[in-house]
Amino acid sequence: MTEQSSVYSRLLQLEREARHAETEDALRFVLVNQTRRLVAYRQAVLVRLEGPGRFAVEAVSNVPVIDRDAPFVRWLTRVLKTLRPDQPPTTDAAAAAQASGEPGSQRLDAAALPEALRAEWSEWWPPEVLWQPLKGADGRLLGGLMLAREEPFQSAEQVLADRLADAYGHAWEALRRRLGLKVSAGQKRRRRTVLAWAAALIVVTVLAWPVRQSALAPSEVVPMEPQVVAAPLEGVVETVLVDPNQAVEAGQPLFRFEEAPLRARREVAAKQLAVAEADLRQARQSAFRSPARKGEVALKEAAVDLRRAELAYAEELLSRAVVSAPAAGVAVFADKDDWTGRPVAVGERVMVVADPERTKLRAWLPVSDAIALEPGTDVRVFLAVDPLNPVPAILNRASYDAELTPEGTLAYRVDATFLDRSAPRIGLQGTAKLYGEHAPLAFTLFRRPIASIRQFLGL
Repeated sequence: MTEQSSVYSRLLQLEREARHAETEDALRFVLVNQTRRLVAYRQAVLVRLEGPGRFAVEAVSNVPVIDRDAPFVRWLTRVLKTLRPDQPPTTDAAAAAQASGEPGSQRLDAAALPEALRAEWSEWWPPEVLWQPLKGADGRLLGGLMLAREEPFQSAEQVLADRLADAYGHAWEALRRRLGLKVSAGQKRRRRTVLAWAAALIVVTVLAWPVRQSALAPSEVVPMEPQVVAAPLEGVVETVLVDPNQAVEAGQPLFRFEEAPLRARREVAAKQLAVAEADLRQARQSAFRSPARKGEVALKEAAVDLRRAELAYAEELLSRAVVSAPAAGVAVFADKDDWTGRPVAVGERVMVVADPERTKLRAWLPVSDAIALEPGTDVRVFLAVDPLNPVPAILNRASYDAELTPEGTLAYRVDATFLDRSAPRIGLQGTAKLYGEHAPLAFTLFRRPIASIRQFLGL
């Protein structure tokens, strides 16, 4: 078989494969991957005409799936929008080919591009690119097939490409008609416009819909009006006499300080008082013998009063070595081992005694999630032990000033009262959903981004 016969055979075979393609994917595969059997190229791209100067990339050789946001696809779309290969050709040869009914291939020239696009040409494509328009039976442009390689395309290759493009265009149009995909560009534009306006109207309506503001905050069940048990003196806690959450009675011992330093202090004060009293007696006896020494008696009496006060203070401290419960309730603290052997200062909080039947909710609303809160608004508490059954509550107060939480974040303290008589036990933790005023959905969705932008811009 001669070379010419082989070329004609491949041409007829490609035309047959294109016309017998059952799906658009099969046709695209033939166009971008099988055309090299007739015309050599490094890369082929199939594009579909969507409107004046607007093309959509349909297929790329050796690429199974097209990413519309890929840099090459976006760059190629801008190139076609600039070169406008869908417009009538400007060269005499291309114009003559179009007048004769041939598809009319033309070379895409990078020199016609702006500097920004021309600078990227060598990054994405070889220097020679042949634009092969694909037209339907009525001459309407459907799209184009672009063939790229390093060497210029010969006239004989362009003739073969024109012949092949004619068959490709007819096959593409027939397949689209057969699959019910033939829709005019005007109808597409009108439908897209209507859908766009409808979608915009729906979005605006949804964003303007009033919804109740809400915020989530970590929360904990705390006692209401607890009795704080603080250290009455400075010393070391010897032992804690009750267990965490143990029920206690009023006056029941809770913890005890080490008494050895206190007893030693009392003994020293007692001995100092005895010495001061002995000095006072000696001064009084000396005053009888020497009236000039009567002035020392007053000083010795003052020293005795001072030592007597020190002894009374030492005895008072010793009496405080055992700290008792100020009222009946439960002793709320973390662990006995945390306090055993621990030095404490005067007034340092050790535990609280609380009524287990009187509890409230304390939540910490982060500054970044803050919303307007008013007393009496609803609060729903999702406890960690039972997250599927929220506990209702009513907001009592929300602090005006933010505080630093143990986690190191700024938050507003929020207190709420439980509505159920059987309030949760002290110490349970969870998440509180705080409700505020009604506001448009757009404000609820974009409140935090807007606040972040304002902080960034300093507005």
